Amino acid sequence: MKMISKNILVDSALIGTIHFYAYVFNNYDGHIGFGLFTNDGPKPIVYFLRSKTSRTTLHFDDEIIFWLCDQSEFSTQERRHLFKEFLDFAIRMERKASEMIFKGVKMTTLSDSREIIKYKRLYIHYQRPSISPTVRLSMEN
Repeated sequence: MKMISKNILVDSALIGTIHFYAYVFNNYDGHIGFGLFTNDGPKPIVYFLRSKTSRTTLHFDDEIIFWLCDQSEFSTQERRHLFKEFLDFAIRMERKASEMIFKGVKMTTLSDSREIIKYKRLYIHYQRPSISPTVRLSMEN
């Protein structure tokens, strides 16, 4: 199994109950990237990779995002505040990434991403799937 190699820890922040770590890393194919890892896990929740051209591409890990949504016990208002904290941290980190490893490269930024709006709505308004009454009855019997 190929692994991501975390090379340089740039910064970290505790947001809510999740500790986010910003790393310069090498992906499975050896390409240099910059990403935010939750609780210092093995894969980044969001990351930038340099493409073959002089641009970066922005990627999200849906599995980690859904896990984070499902784990959150915060109210909608608290989630709004936490998402803003996360986005502020992520934007500060993407500026560092542009200075450190993506100099002279056109970066696709979080604030330019339509996907970040989708993930913001998902996180803020996430409802745990409920078990239907018929399934619940069959589980109880």
